[in-house]
Amino acid sequence: MSRLLLLPLIVLATAAPSAAAPADDKRATPEELKMLQDFTRCVAGERGAQARRVLKLDYRTDGYRRSLNNLASDVRPCRPFNGSLRMSGVLLAGGLAEALLPKALGGATLRSRTALDPARPAIPARDAGEYLGLCAVRSMPDQVSALLATGPASEEEKAAAAAISANLGPCLRAGASAKLNRPGLRALLALAAYRIVTHAQPAPAGS
Repeated sequence: MSRLLLLPLIVLATAAPSAAAPADDKRATPEELKMLQDFTRCVAGERGAQARRVLKLDYRTDGYRRSLNNLASDVRPCRPFNGSLRMSGVLLAGGLAEALLPKALGGATLRSRTALDPARPAIPARDAGEYLGLCAVRSMPDQVSALLATGPASEEEKAAAAAISANLGPCLRAGASAKLNRPGLRALLALAAYRIVTHAQPAPAGS
């Protein structure tokens, strides 16, 4: 049976040890990353409302992790591959956020939808990683858009990610440092962009 094996691909070191994700030496191959993009786009198309509900949950909870795994395991039309697709939970969630983002934008640019609006509720960062992602999307929306427009594991993605990585310093919380591989950075930014764009929007129908 096809299955997803979720592995951590982001390492975030902070002053609080409990906030650090464990390191893992395994890395997704370019083929797996491309397969994941096809998979998450399919899931977003087949189970869009369910995917949106999952992404509204607090990712620090067991309920979120169970819901994400249930969603990934329950969409048979989206699983054309055999064996296992080895991915981290953050890559799976990031792929879903990236697939849902165009509809959430409704034809608007990321820059126009992520500009700071004092009239809207503040978006609290739930950990240092999310703080980095939210800050990066707010400060570099055009660069993030360019990154999300590239193909996974492509030279264009490499160049776009490098342009963002070079300017992440101001988005690190005091006492924190980040080590992000390219797929992890893309997922982190996609999740942050989706959260900003959908923040304070009504819950989707059927939620």
